[in-house]
Formats: sequence, structure tokens, C-alpha cells
Amino acid sequence: MKYRTLYFLLTQIFIFCCLSTFGQNYPVYNSYPTNLYLYNPAEAASEYATLFINHRRQWTGIEGAPQLSTVNFSTLLDQTRTGLGVKISSYKRGLLTTTDAQATFAYGIPVGKNDAFYFGLSGGLVSHSVDQSKITDPSDPAIANYLNNNIQPAASAGFVYKSTSGIHLGVILPQFIAQIPASNQLSASPSVNPFEQILFSVYYKKKTESRFVSRTVKGMRTRAKSAAGYAPLELYATYKLSAYQNSQFEVLAKVNLTQNFWVGAGYRQQYGFTASTGFAIKKFLLSYSFEPGSQPESGFSTGTHEIQLGLRFGEEKRLKRKAPVLRSALKASTPQQHSTRLQHSVSDPEKEEAMDQNKNAKKKFLVVIKVFSDFNQAELFKKKLIEQKFNAEIYYYAVDKKYYVHVLETLKSAEANEEVRNLKSYTKLKEAKVVIVQEK
Repeated sequence: MKYRTLYFLLTQIFIFCCLSTFGQNYPVYNSYPTNLYLYNPAEAASEYATLFINHRRQWTGIEGAPQLSTVNFSTLLDQTRTGLGVKISSYKRGLLTTTDAQATFAYGIPVGKNDAFYFGLSGGLVSHSVDQSKITDPSDPAIANYLNNNIQPAASAGFVYKSTSGIHLGVILPQFIAQIPASNQLSASPSVNPFEQILFSVYYKKKTESRFVSRTVKGMRTRAKSAAGYAPLELYATYKLSAYQNSQFEVLAKVNLTQNFWVGAGYRQQYGFTASTGFAIKKFLLSYSFEPGSQPESGFSTGTHEIQLGLRFGEEKRLKRKAPVLRSALKASTPQQHSTRLQHSVSDPEKEEAMDQNKNAKKKFLVVIKVFSDFNQAELFKKKLIEQKFNAEIYYYAVDKKYYVHVLETLKSAEANEEVRNLKSYTKLKEAKVVIVQEK
């Protein structure tokens, strides 16, 4: 009986609050570290095209308790500065349901060599409905007025500065257009009031994908980029400044035990502590979070649960930056010998380690585009690269009897690795890699 009475009072509070003012409560999520677009429209310019489905159920076990379901998709258009996104959410509480649908346009501005500033703008509609089957007096003027004109425009905006240091700063305006109270719907019109709610965010999420490792394949040493990932520790903090409610801060830590499994813990003011975990397998992601607190009284419910599914499409997207000068496309200072089969000789692989100790050994770094078993095929591919203004050459390696078509030969490892990154980012030569050649 006590719970039923409390539920009745809460339902009346929900109705009163939502009929008097719309949109005053900004949605709360625990899964935003893996889906930053949930809060910030600027995050629509994400590195991968990703679809997320999120469901949050508050006060589990209580009939009519708040439930929030969200579907969102976002992506950066590869080699452009444009990001696109769409987000649809349904917020049910008691007899009321609010549906919000918005599309997002985001734009990135490169800052320096690797940093970037992004801004995003979302726009759409928000609608409200009442479950009239559970209303004892559907003719109530307040209900009738609420249903007569309950579709209104909605908009939000966001900014984020992303740094290769891993520290990212953001500002979000979640309610760009002020919602109209039900009592004024027939006489008022929506107004732009972006500063009624402001959300500040700072988070540390450092990429570790720039690391290169040495590998030996059939006696030939190569340099390859390790798998993409992030540092073991990620930290997130947000602060919400609201004209309607008390301001609220939140902190969260995410620990990547591996690149595919993580755990997290956080604290949200007025809600209490949260715990989360999740895993990723190839392009699939699943996360879960739990809030034991934020209840009217102890034992009121089994807590708040949130689950999120994610699916990634395609390869990593890159922000368009000013194209660098490609060393492999510069005019060669000496005539190229394009038809020579055997241009270099390499030592016996068994003696490779000993040669590393030899001060007179000469190490070269080749930027290899493709490897062939047949010389004629290698020659044809080389000519195609030359037509594209690349300084293509063929290197024959006697141990594996393969022909390595390369576009740059240098004595500096840094130059070779930088050229590989530039070729992958600004040309169609996505298979470029560094091969090390060592001679006496």
C-alpha cells in the first residue's frame, strides 16, 4: 500500500511538472563514454560510422517508472570536414511520453598538425502524448490543452576541442529552443534561449594507435602499425548549469583492461554512484551500467539499469587536412632505373642479427605499395604508379623471390613512416608499408 501511494504521488508530480514546462530535464546517460554523441552534437563527426541502441530503466520493478530509449547514428564523411548524425529518443514516465527526433550537422576545423575543433548543430521536433486510457477525466481542460498543440521545434548545439594529448574540452547547449508551457501553448510561440541549460565537459581519452612495431616475415623485417586502441585509463567529467534545477556535476573513470573489455565507476550528484562494464568484438559493442541509488527511499526498487548495443560500419574515417608534400611524388634527383630486376642484394637472414651490430652496415627504408611474385606484373603496376606521378621502383628479394614495388627509398625511418601515413591519408595507396633493407 505504501508503494502504491508513493507511486500515485510520483505520477501526479510527473504530470504537473511536464504539463507546466516541457524539456526542463536533460536526459541522463551512463553509457556516454562509448557514445559521446548522446550529449554533444559536435561528436557526430566520429571516427567510425556507428549505430547505437540505448535503453535506460529507472527504478526497476515500479510500474510507471521512467524509461528512456534512444537510437542514434553518426559518422564523419571520410576525408572531409563534415559529420552527420541522427538521434531519436522516447522518454516514458507515468502516463506521459516525450518523443524527440533530431538530425545533426557537424563540422571540423583542423588545428595545427593533429588537433581539431568541432562544432555541431541539431534540429528536429519534440512531441508529447498522454496515455488517456489511464486518465479518469480525459475532458480535463489541462489535458485537452496539452494535446491540442504538443509538437514543437527542438534544437541543440555543441562544441569540442580534441587534442592528441588526450584531453578534450566541450561545451553543449542541449536546449537551444525554449519549450512552451502547456498553459501558454495557444498564445505563445517557441523562442531561442540557448543558455537556459549549459553542459561543460572535459575528458581524457588518449589514442595509442600511432605506435609502430617491428616484425619479421620470411626473413624480411618490416615496420607495421599496431592495432588501434586507447590508453588503459579514461577519465570523464561534466558540469550542468541549469536555470530550472540545481546545477549538477558528474565524474566517471573507465579502465580498459584490454582493448576489448572495460569496467567503469562514477559519481553523479543527486544520483549517487554508478558502475559499468562492457566489451567489444570486432564491430560489435555491448555495455551495461547500474545505479543502486537515486531512489526515494531505501528498498524502493532494484535500482536503475542501462544497456547499450553498438554496431560499427566500415573503416576509420579521417578529417580532411591540408595535404602535405609527398616525398614519393617529388621529381627524382637522379634518373630512375625502372626495368632492373635486381637492384639490391640482401644478406642471409640468419646473419641479420649480426649485421645489426656492424657499424658499417647500411640500412635503407622502403615505402612499399605492393608485392608480386611475377616480375611482369610488378613492372605493369610500377608503370601505373609512374603515370600517377610517383617515383616507383622495383626491389627484388632473393629469399622469398618476390618483387617489391616501392615509391620511396630513404635512410631515415621517420621519413618512411611519415610517408606511409600521408599516403594512407591523402591518396588511394592504402596498402603502403615500410620495409627495412640492410646491406654491407
